[in-house]
Amino acid sequence: MEKDKITQSLRVFRERRDDLLHEDSSTFELNVQRFVEFCDQDELIKPIIDSIEKRQQTDGEIWWQRVSSSEREISFPQNLEEDIALKLAILRLLAKNPRHIFSFSFAIGKSKGREGIDAFRSAVIRPLVNELSERASKAADIATPEERALQAVPLSRIPSAKQTRIFLSHKSVDKPIVMRYYNALKELGFEPWLDQPDMPAGTNLERGILDGFEKSCAAVFFITENFKDENYLATEVDYAIAQKRLKGNKFSIVTLRYPNSSPVPGLLRPYIYTDIQNDLDGFYELVRAMPIELGPIRWKKEVVD
Repeated sequence: MEKDKITQSLRVFRERRDDLLHEDSSTFELNVQRFVEFCDQDELIKPIIDSIEKRQQTDGEIWWQRVSSSEREISFPQNLEEDIALKLAILRLLAKNPRHIFSFSFAIGKSKGREGIDAFRSAVIRPLVNELSERASKAADIATPEERALQAVPLSRIPSAKQTRIFLSHKSVDKPIVMRYYNALKELGFEPWLDQPDMPAGTNLERGILDGFEKSCAAVFFITENFKDENYLATEVDYAIAQKRLKGNKFSIVTLRYPNSSPVPGLLRPYIYTDIQNDLDGFYELVRAMPIELGPIRWKKEVVD
């Protein structure tokens, strides 16, 4: 396969994997089906799956029958190859018959669908995708960011692509300052969120801002000499605090106060805030406060092509 195709396969695999692991339970059935379909069609992942299934003859139907029987038996082989083959078969059958998840939930004594799905993710999906991630990275054998993320970092440290944006909150008059941060963050591989260009014309303002916060791992508030505490950002502060409560250490609230500015608003003082002298100071403090980090050092594309 060409490098571009391999990179695309790894990228889509990661997206399907993350949706399967992290998306809300209401979309679980769809994400199971999409993951299985992708694995059966992708040029990089399909040979890995075929190799596993050819070496091991396993019957997922028997496993599901044991789960739904009066004994409610849930067990897996000790041999890694047999274990992965069985979990593939289990997931394939779940894609065909989503109601199997209720049998699993009852077998572990969970009456709520979400609790059963979370337990199934831990018992079946997470070990399976961990192993497939390792094998995909070895099959790729190229130093792309995606391959490095799959191979060198534990899955628990790999966030969903829908969780890692950086919300930049500011007054319109400070747009030139904030654009410098936006461009610098983009250049370093972060994904900043800004009302423009991330809210196309016609987007409902409140809904667009809320969506931006929900997809972010940090909110950055810029306090400059133009700032007057007129409650213009009260809604954004509320959204940020709500995300902090929901996501805990996976969400940072950062306030950067420029010289000659008003005091930091009271609601933001319990969180990270610092007085800065210039943009360079501010950028350093911002990156240092992020719950996500820069990727591994690598050559620029144009250097090695």
